[in-house]
Amino acid sequence: MLFLGTKKYPEEASFEKYLSSNGGASNAFTDSENTVYYFDITADNDKILGEGLDRFGSFFTGPLFTESSTMRELNAIESENAKNLQSDVFRLYQIEKSRSNSLHPYSKFYTGNKATLLDETKKKNLDLRSELIKFWGTYYSADQMALAIVAPQSISLLKEIVTSAFAQIPTNQERPGIKPEQAWAGKILPFGPGTSVIPAQTQIVEVVPVADLRQVILTWPIVFDSVEDRESQYLDKPAVYLSHLLGHEGPESLLSYLKKQGLVNGLGASIDAELSDFYTFQVSASLTMKGLDNIDVIVEAIYSYINMLKENPTPRYVYEEVLQLR
Repeated sequence: MLFLGTKKYPEEASFEKYLSSNGGASNAFTDSENTVYYFDITADNDKILGEGLDRFGSFFTGPLFTESSTMRELNAIESENAKNLQSDVFRLYQIEKSRSNSLHPYSKFYTGNKATLLDETKKKNLDLRSELIKFWGTYYSADQMALAIVAPQSISLLKEIVTSAFAQIPTNQERPGIKPEQAWAGKILPFGPGTSVIPAQTQIVEVVPVADLRQVILTWPIVFDSVEDRESQYLDKPAVYLSHLLGHEGPESLLSYLKKQGLVNGLGASIDAELSDFYTFQVSASLTMKGLDNIDVIVEAIYSYINMLKENPTPRYVYEEVLQLR
């Protein structure tokens, strides 16, 4: 919606036209707790860069949110959601969310559709566009935002351009002086027995995929004990180290062992969801037909490998490898 016209640049396609005429492009994405907007442009010319940033900055000082564009964007969301219904990635993600505490924000419907965004607001006698503007005014506040710019200009000139383009972004004085996630982080457990739509712990969930997939996924929620625990893990990155070991593809690795038995085609380990109060660590294996009939053997091998890591000191060179790669 922010890309579709502002008070200073009211033409809906104005920003995209400006970028395309100057060798650039833009996009945005919403993560679990952050929304990111970005663009690139040919920046050798100070004027071109300055106007590009000024147009970008106007998203956060005076978007129009016109009635017509709001309805068109709603239709686009409905179409995207309809497309996602046949996507195994989105289906699995929503299942994972449904296994979290129903009181925790992570459990909510990820993308929205007409039913949740329009029908539900009407039932509550709310106007969708008014709620959209209220949301923008509440959360798109300068104290909640961070800006990063990479350009060939000097730091002093970039500071002038940035000040001109972004200094007018308001700070909402009526907002509570905390980040939104502080309302639940450490107060509402993300997982627990009897709190979710789909059982979360010590349970196997079998999923019938849309595509021709054979896969087994093991997921562990890593809930932070405290802010200090979270900061420590951000710095030390134990999950990155563990994913390197579990996902190793060389001789005598977990993957090579399972491949020799004809059980898997591939295996990977990584962080999946990542929020302020927890993250999920995931091991995923793509299976052969034989592997599909021997899932217990694969799961046992994964846990045996983890136990081996617990019981045997890992050589120092592995740590050095991860350090260099990251």
